[in-house]
Amino acid sequence: MKLDIVVNKYLLIWHLLYQSAVSEDIHRFKQKLWLSHKKEYSQVHKDKQEILNELDNFIPDDDIIYNLVENSPLYKKIKIETNKYRNNILEIWDQNRRKYAKEITSILKFNIRNEYKVCVVHPSLDIVETDFESKTITIGKKIITRDKDNFLSYLMYKIIKNEILKLKTDETNILEVVTELAIINELYTRVSKESKYNIGKKDQRELKEKIYPYWLMYLGVPFEDFEKYMIRDNIFFDKNAYKYEKILKTIDIYSFIGFLIKNKKTILKTKLLPVESIEML
Repeated sequence: MKLDIVVNKYLLIWHLLYQSAVSEDIHRFKQKLWLSHKKEYSQVHKDKQEILNELDNFIPDDDIIYNLVENSPLYKKIKIETNKYRNNILEIWDQNRRKYAKEITSILKFNIRNEYKVCVVHPSLDIVETDFESKTITIGKKIITRDKDNFLSYLMYKIIKNEILKLKTDETNILEVVTELAIINELYTRVSKESKYNIGKKDQRELKEKIYPYWLMYLGVPFEDFEKYMIRDNIFFDKNAYKYEKILKTIDIYSFIGFLIKNKKTILKTKLLPVESIEML
């Protein structure tokens, strides 16, 4: 997996215009633009997908608004801060990419060959968007200095989710839970050296708990170690109620998803043991 981490001025300007204002000064500037150039301002809204599809070659039909923003002192300040943010992402990715690539390959059991564009916008915009068509991640989210693995794990989650959701199936809930188990939980656990299985979307909690025993088999956890992992991750089940599927540790994540879909009825019949609530993402 290769990441091309860039700042695209047109995408940055688009998000400044149409996302929540990053400052009061930007808010007032946007209002002034709207009042003086309503028609041109409105027309820019349609440009987003074309910008994503033509990152290196996008040319606006009308560049009035783009020029007004780009030539403003406020934008110049935003651009400096965004470039600084990009450099920070580049630094932490360069320091950690080998570790992450190794762990992701170990978890998924195959190499991701695709290249992704990571388009950086101002961190105060607080957004992470994935465009499936152009393999582009737009990110503007503050990095917590004491937990950079949180930031990188979430970025990897968005990328891997893009890969896994390519599978043609109606069982998208299984795809989403497995992606969460793989990256938000297992990858984040490995790189941070502490269990992150308490993190997850609340509406996926029950299905995740029912898949969890098979997930341990997929990871190659020996039957006799199940209790240790249950205690570590605070997810409990009656291990004697399950047949240990040895085949699962030999297959990749796509085949594992196929196993879950094939055995969905059996998995959903499982009775859960009481566990503490899983916090929401």
